[in-house]
Amino acid sequence: MVFGIVSEFNPFHQGHQYLIDSVKKDGDAVICAMSGNFVQRGEFAVFDKFERARTALDGGADLVIEIPAPLSTLSAQGFAEAGVKILESTGVCDALAFGAECDNTDELIRLANEIKMRDSEIKAEMATGVSYPKARQNVICSPLLEMPNNILALEYLNCTKLKPIAVQRLGKGHDSDDKLYSASEIRKHLNDSKISSMKHCESAILYKLRTMTGEDFKEIPDVSEGLENRIAEAVKTAQSLEELYALIKTKRYTHSRIRRIILRAYLGIDSSVSPEPQYLRILGFNEKGRKLLSQMKSTAVLPIVTKYSDAKKIGGSILTQFENECRYTDIYNLGFLPPKPCATEQIAKIITK
Repeated sequence: MVFGIVSEFNPFHQGHQYLIDSVKKDGDAVICAMSGNFVQRGEFAVFDKFERARTALDGGADLVIEIPAPLSTLSAQGFAEAGVKILESTGVCDALAFGAECDNTDELIRLANEIKMRDSEIKAEMATGVSYPKARQNVICSPLLEMPNNILALEYLNCTKLKPIAVQRLGKGHDSDDKLYSASEIRKHLNDSKISSMKHCESAILYKLRTMTGEDFKEIPDVSEGLENRIAEAVKTAQSLEELYALIKTKRYTHSRIRRIILRAYLGIDSSVSPEPQYLRILGFNEKGRKLLSQMKSTAVLPIVTKYSDAKKIGGSILTQFENECRYTDIYNLGFLPPKPCATEQIAKIITK
């Protein structure tokens, strides 16, 4: 059986290892659709996508495919849909595995269906001025909605045709002080000089934002209801990113949504950028992954791209998305100390094991 996993591995930890080990038996394979250099919480990935692909392969993944920046920086719903679409587009995945605080797949399916059935009630609750997550919890009143991995699991269930397999998430929980199973806690202890961080290029980000108008911000996906004006005003006085987030924050807009908007504004990801994956960008594979790639030549519904010359040969929207990704990587490289040069994307080599 071939299992698909939507991932970030920011960084790879023992919880990710447990997920792979839980589903992969002799003869099985694992394909990971993994965020590139930018992650769903609206930040730079601490290590670049090829380094993280290497750790994934070391941890038991057989093939790693990139989720491009315009998709990896979407809401939980958009991120889940993008990851699932990439996995399904390979034509070789049999099942979708994911970690969740609740490993009762049937209960998660029931809850996902209830949320869809009560969508109009949730929208009515949002009209009172609260965020979507708060409105959903107010209407559904389920303790499962208080846990982030459950929420992402529900999004997977809403959009996948693959067989879903929930695996119990280990440890103290998301954003806890768990050094084994919490990526946020692990990131706190990484050597600042070895990672990429938005803090390292904070002035550059604030400069870019100060050149933008309310109309410019309005073109950034997920900006609505006059939020563009609030952002434009906050940018004029904020002296740090954390201050900027605080100035924009209201009960209607979650902190993560604001971070994603600011990151997308900095990268120049506006409404003109396609929200759909245009190709399957291969980041790494082992021998089993090589065999999967061979199968995918006849089963994949999206072009397979392993290097810049592949995209150039195909041209069109594939080349546009790849060249955009090259530009995003140039910007990402400013997050290192010292900054890395441009054009690393164009010359990068696939990780092979």
